[in-house]
Amino acid sequence: MKCRCLLLCGLLFFALNSCKKEGPAQTPTTGSLLLGKWQLSKSVSQLISSSNQLLDSTTSTSFTADDFVEYDNNGSGYYSESTPAGVSVSKFTYTLSGSVITEFYSAENKGVPESITGISASGLAIHAVVSVPDPNDPYVTDTEIDDYTYSR
Repeated sequence: MKCRCLLLCGLLFFALNSCKKEGPAQTPTTGSLLLGKWQLSKSVSQLISSSNQLLDSTTSTSFTADDFVEYDNNGSGYYSESTPAGVSVSKFTYTLSGSVITEFYSAENKGVPESITGISASGLAIHAVVSVPDPNDPYVTDTEIDDYTYSR
């Protein structure tokens, strides 16, 4: 009887210790979630004058399979855009620091910082503010505000 109890305790101890213990679930980082192809689903653009007056506002939701951005893990990527003349592709390199992604389109480009305002495995939202020359006065600078929504 004593032997059976000892054997049963040993088997129970072995069974409890052989169970695999799971560590805490790994939360994906912004950098790992960003990688891959994102289809453009919505674009909102606003043009604001130097006197802080809204000059133009455009919202677009009709896009094709050719309207996307892709981020590679080597710090490069490209935009694809459907145009009346065909597909336009722009290559870039990027850096990521927290929720700010800076894209570089040429060696002379100082980088275009954009804020990632939302990211998940299936959705990406980016907010960009860029200074642009006023089309009516080259000595004046206007502000373009763009909000992009992407999905997988």
